[in-house]
Amino acid sequence: MVDRRSRARKKSTLELGVRAPARTGSLRLFVLLAVMVLVNLYVFVWRDGTSIGDVRRKAHDAEIGQLALASAAPPAPVVAAGDAGAAVDSGRGGTFAGKVARDESFGKILRKKVGLDAGPADELIRAVAPVFDFRGLRVGQAWQVVVDDDGKIDAFELEVSRVLTIRARRGEDGALVATKEEAATRVEVREVGGRIDSSLYAAIKQAGEDTALVAFFVDVFAYDLDFYNDTHAGDTFRVIVEAEYKDAELLRYRRILAAEYAGKAGTFRVFHWSPPGADGKRARYFDEHGQSVEKSMLKTPLKFSRVSSGFNPRRMHPVLHTVRGHFGTDFAAPTGTPVWAAADGVITGRAFSPGPGNMVTIRHDNGYVTLYMHLSKFAAGQKVGQRVAAKTVIGYVGSTGLSTGPHLHFGVKKNGAYVDFAKLAPTRHAGVSKKDLPAFRAAIGPVSERLAAIPTAPAPAGGANDAVAAPAR
Repeated sequence: MVDRRSRARKKSTLELGVRAPARTGSLRLFVLLAVMVLVNLYVFVWRDGTSIGDVRRKAHDAEIGQLALASAAPPAPVVAAGDAGAAVDSGRGGTFAGKVARDESFGKILRKKVGLDAGPADELIRAVAPVFDFRGLRVGQAWQVVVDDDGKIDAFELEVSRVLTIRARRGEDGALVATKEEAATRVEVREVGGRIDSSLYAAIKQAGEDTALVAFFVDVFAYDLDFYNDTHAGDTFRVIVEAEYKDAELLRYRRILAAEYAGKAGTFRVFHWSPPGADGKRARYFDEHGQSVEKSMLKTPLKFSRVSSGFNPRRMHPVLHTVRGHFGTDFAAPTGTPVWAAADGVITGRAFSPGPGNMVTIRHDNGYVTLYMHLSKFAAGQKVGQRVAAKTVIGYVGSTGLSTGPHLHFGVKKNGAYVDFAKLAPTRHAGVSKKDLPAFRAAIGPVSERLAAIPTAPAPAGGANDAVAAPAR
């Protein structure tokens, strides 16, 4: 009997020992929640300055004050469109100016940088449409918009180029009228000659010409010369070129009419000629024998580069460190160097792959396929299925994918198998027809004599900009 009572008391004590902590925890939690509720009531309901009512009153007073300041502030006469807060408030005018930024439409400029409503913006776009297509807007073009106090456009100006300006003014009848103003220019035929001492770039600059002529010269000889590897000290050049001027300012070079490059790689001449009755529409470049300068593939897909690794089926891969065939040619060049399509063709691939990185593939009419790997980025506005001409920029040199440094890996396939680009023998396009040969010879005869008479005075060694161009060898 005593044992039963003793066991009952022990059981009761054990139960109390288990349940007591649970009751204590619940009580503490209840007290904590009560305290938090009281604190929140004090801060957001009872306390002056932080209560919800006081906060709302302060916000309302601040908003009224800002509106009062905005209505009292005088309109700024000129606003830099690139600055923050350049948008026009409703009912406030001014003069707004800026330059077109990348991926910026004109509608976005009027809405974001000028702050125009849809009505005035649409009025301007409609007024300018007959003289200019805003799809031709380019990065860097300067624009200016004058807005009156009612938020309507008084005047507009867009500098499309150094010779073309679009303007719109509000006439007496209240309508916006747009005009296209083209500055008068003149074209001069210039004769330029020189000797390579350090680079073609330095030699053309030494001859007193703008270095933009280098790109034209390289383009003309792109099927026969690689101006990185084929340029040597002592080589000479001559060129007859059209140059367009606005007053005394050189605007651009238009066409090379004739050119010659002579050196260790050989002597090459080109003449710009159009068959009789073609009105210049079928003008192409031919050598002095009437053969087409154009071939089935360029000498190199880059203007200036050097071969850093050739075609080698047993090469040790520099990243993977295993023997893996190098089925292409590597051209070392700085990141961002433009990459040309090596021949006319259709883009069949344009994407990133783990090994090749950013890669473009082009199928050509002669059955070849060319591959351009490790690009830093693709050329804008192109897509798969699009046809491109030889010397079209399709991307830019980079080091994407499995690459140890900036270069272009250029591969060529024939019937699905890789071939060595360095061993290809490109075929020439059709030359001057037999019936047109007499007319061709008669036309280029005087030009050839004029070309040969251009002096090639030696240029001093060294040049400030030699690093930009290919060094002479």
